[in-house]
Amino acid sequence: MRKASIGTVLFAALVLMSFSAAPAQTTETVTVTGQHAMRVGSYKGIHWVYDRFDRLPESARKDLSLHFLGDILPDHAVPSEAHVVLHAKGGDIPLFVGQDRDMHFPRSDALLAENPPVLLTLPPDRKVQLELAIEVAPLPTPSFTKEQAGVWMGEINAAIRDFFGVILAFLAPDAHRLKVDVAPGARFEAVENGTARLLVDNQGAVSYTFILRPQDYQDGTVFRSDRPFSMIRVKVPTNEFFTLKRKK
Repeated sequence: MRKASIGTVLFAALVLMSFSAAPAQTTETVTVTGQHAMRVGSYKGIHWVYDRFDRLPESARKDLSLHFLGDILPDHAVPSEAHVVLHAKGGDIPLFVGQDRDMHFPRSDALLAENPPVLLTLPPDRKVQLELAIEVAPLPTPSFTKEQAGVWMGEINAAIRDFFGVILAFLAPDAHRLKVDVAPGARFEAVENGTARLLVDNQGAVSYTFILRPQDYQDGTVFRSDRPFSMIRVKVPTNEFFTLKRKK
């Protein structure tokens, strides 16, 4: 328990503090197009997270990419409704567009020098939740083996060692699970010794997230779907969710 709790606190605190970092003199409420928008972070704070990921050794990220996936609570509306923007001198830059839940973060030297605040516009009873998502590169076919999954999780563990150093990484939990987004209408199954076992039959209209522990299956197991995966993520070994909540 001590190992997991210390690692969780270290990892979550660093990401949250980096996202929320902003100059002390920045005002907390700004008027944007006639509405009051709350500052919830800064450009440099988010940029630091992406930049730190890019500076990981190739062995720790060659199959992986970093994403922030947004959701509005409690109604699970698309994050674009929150009007999360970079309030730059040249105009507001939306970080979420349309129905896309993936944050689109522009990276440029000019914005880094300016360091605009991140604003959102929501009533007090709603909040934006972000998921720190480590996505596996899209697969050529909708299948992978237990051994492939082990490689992906090993990359995250290598990233933790690089991020914290060997001593602190000893206190951090290892990655053991994948989040497999099964497409609408798809069937996801595990094939062990030639025998298929159904894991998910997604008859819904949206993707279904299945938490997979590959180590629970025999060596050589193949995980396959009859439709392309919506996304496969390595589950970050800590609470990967944090909120950008407007202050009352």
